[in-house]
Amino acid sequence: MGFTPLHVEHAGRIRIRAPLREAFQFFTPEGERRWVAGWTPEYLHPRDGSTGAGLVFTTDADGEHTVWLVTRFDPAVGTAEYVRVTPGSRIGTVTIACDQDGPAATLVKVSYLLTAISRAGNATLSAFDAPAFDAMLRHWEQAVNDILRS
Repeated sequence: MGFTPLHVEHAGRIRIRAPLREAFQFFTPEGERRWVAGWTPEYLHPRDGSTGAGLVFTTDADGEHTVWLVTRFDPAVGTAEYVRVTPGSRIGTVTIACDQDGPAATLVKVSYLLTAISRAGNATLSAFDAPAFDAMLRHWEQAVNDILRS
């Protein structure tokens, strides 16, 4: 192997000013298109992008090609889990778990578990520390709530 792979685990919560059913849609492949710059999922299976367990898609956001697999998807309870592989860099999961917070808000727990598969991945994950993760979540919260306000 020639290197010791770095593994990171981060979790945090954001508050979205919308009921669970509406808030959850922002964390689907198609929903993220509304608030993530450069997010253009290409659906491999099924080709129509029907979101559910087994959906495979790719993205080229932030200058990186990433392959995604939806392993869990339950909009009724607001949970989704994605396996993500950035070839030559890292592999891991992203889990979304939504909880209704009163009549017009949703708490969204976001969990990342990532393991480097190369030295380049180690460098990326070294920079993805707790402050970077927290800043990412603050950006997510602001971006989604800004769309809801407009």
